[in-house]
Amino acid sequence: MSVINEEFYNNTDAILSVRENLNLDAEDDDLVVAINKAIFESKSLKEEIDARGKTNKLYWKVGTEADLSRFHAKKSKITSNRIFTDVETAIPILTSEPPEPTILGEIDNETREKLQKGLQMAYEVEYKMQQKLQCLIRHWFLFLMGVLKYRWDKEEGFFTENVLTRKIGFDPRATNLKNCEYIFEELEDTIENIQDKFPKAKEVIKNSFANIQPKNKVKYTEFWGGQGKWVCWKLRNIILEKKKNPNFDYGETAKGNPEDIDYMPSVEGDNLFKNPQFPYLFLNVFSFGDQTGLYDETSLIEECQPLQEGVNQLERQILDLNEGQKRVWVVSGEAMSQIQADKLLNETGDVMVYLDRKAPAGSVSQVQSGKPDASLFNHLTHLLAEIDNTIGIHSTTRGSLPQRAETLGAQKLQMGADYGRLDLIVRNIEQIMEEWYFAYLQMLKVYQIGSVNLSNGEISVEINPAEIPQGIKVMVKKGSTLPIDRPTKMANAIQLAQFDKIDPETLFDEMGYPRPEERAQKLFQWLQMTGKIIPQQLPMGQGQEGEQQKLQQIQRAKDIMEKAKQLPPEEQEEMAGKVGEAVRMIA
Repeated sequence: MSVINEEFYNNTDAILSVRENLNLDAEDDDLVVAINKAIFESKSLKEEIDARGKTNKLYWKVGTEADLSRFHAKKSKITSNRIFTDVETAIPILTSEPPEPTILGEIDNETREKLQKGLQMAYEVEYKMQQKLQCLIRHWFLFLMGVLKYRWDKEEGFFTENVLTRKIGFDPRATNLKNCEYIFEELEDTIENIQDKFPKAKEVIKNSFANIQPKNKVKYTEFWGGQGKWVCWKLRNIILEKKKNPNFDYGETAKGNPEDIDYMPSVEGDNLFKNPQFPYLFLNVFSFGDQTGLYDETSLIEECQPLQEGVNQLERQILDLNEGQKRVWVVSGEAMSQIQADKLLNETGDVMVYLDRKAPAGSVSQVQSGKPDASLFNHLTHLLAEIDNTIGIHSTTRGSLPQRAETLGAQKLQMGADYGRLDLIVRNIEQIMEEWYFAYLQMLKVYQIGSVNLSNGEISVEINPAEIPQGIKVMVKKGSTLPIDRPTKMANAIQLAQFDKIDPETLFDEMGYPRPEERAQKLFQWLQMTGKIIPQQLPMGQGQEGEQQKLQQIQRAKDIMEKAKQLPPEEQEEMAGKVGEAVRMIA
């Protein structure tokens, strides 16, 4: 090989993809060509993942990809879909508790507490994120990736939605979002709605779709480029709009001469993000950036597919044998015509050996295969257990009866092992929620005018974007989304209270009672009235004021006692027991 050819080969080999004009400043025609090339570059990987996702969805939905309609009408078509059972058991476990946010950074305790409560209310009440998180995890199981998208709507404000994986495409050479050059999403809407969204392109759209009814739906593309720095919308070869990432405060550049009276100095943007970010959150667990980019290399459903087919085959075989369907007929042509033999097979679904000559043992005979033996059931049990092991869900966790008697301790150990198996997924979910909490605060700083009020029906929190300091981080308490063993939690709280290691308000909270602050206050009033605790003495000069407060407290205690008489006897007894126990612990 010559030096020139070798140099050409090396330079060509070093160029992995050509992305000319894929920037915000490019002319519209050049940008359209660049976007089309980028989408085409992602096409092969996207089609492969979409096909695998379609197969996974079949196994989740019906337990097989086989066409059951092609099975003989008399043969078993049963599918024991353990994949669906385990996946739909894992999802509520993974989302049973709200992810508990913690604010880190230079921030005063009052603001930190307010932001943490506000984020919890945003997740649980305002945006009902539990349902969206369930959908996100289900998409991850099926399509090798789950996708959340956040944006700001002029009417609704902050908005979060699930995006189907097949509608998303991205830089196939990316290994994470930091080195991902672009992400695009396929959108659908009517022509008239698109014209309303992009008024500057209204005339161009009208001329290009003159022969199409305005109510007809069309596809268009939302394209984020420059690692999230800019966005544009494309309909066929029309750039509807292009602009810098709108979810980032760019501040203001200096205007005029510093010596002039109307000079305006530059103002730094008020952001939590260091740089503009893609408005997408990706859930993936088995991705390491080798051949599938940001997609997972495999999925739990794909790993279980051969096992599920083995379960289906054994279930059908056992059922067919139990019903006596596995018979082989040996028929002589002298005893029965070919038409009659075919009719017999269609009625029974059996197997037949048809002989033109006379059969040795008679005109018509039958070979019976017998009943299923224990090895079939043992093999079936083994395959089902392997599916459970792969996904990390066993009978105790599902709530079904185990095949053999187990002690309570053994069942707890099994559930603990399952939760440990799911912990890998939990860690990635927690990371997604950290990013979502952080993005929510960022969007408030960019778009929210004035304070936002969040409430859970009992307490309200008002968040002013100006009070959110830069440089903070949001973390989610590890394992906070997994189910809580409430009996153990309650027993631990009582034990701590017996040793004076927990305050009454926390005790009521751990015991699961509503309004723990109010209950603790009533308890203190009760203890003061009964003389179990002595109110704090007031300084000299405040005797009359202190006496007045004491009288008010006694009157409130009387009111509480009077109201307690109106409660049902069961609630009175329960309240008396709890208060008595708390009195003994504190006294």
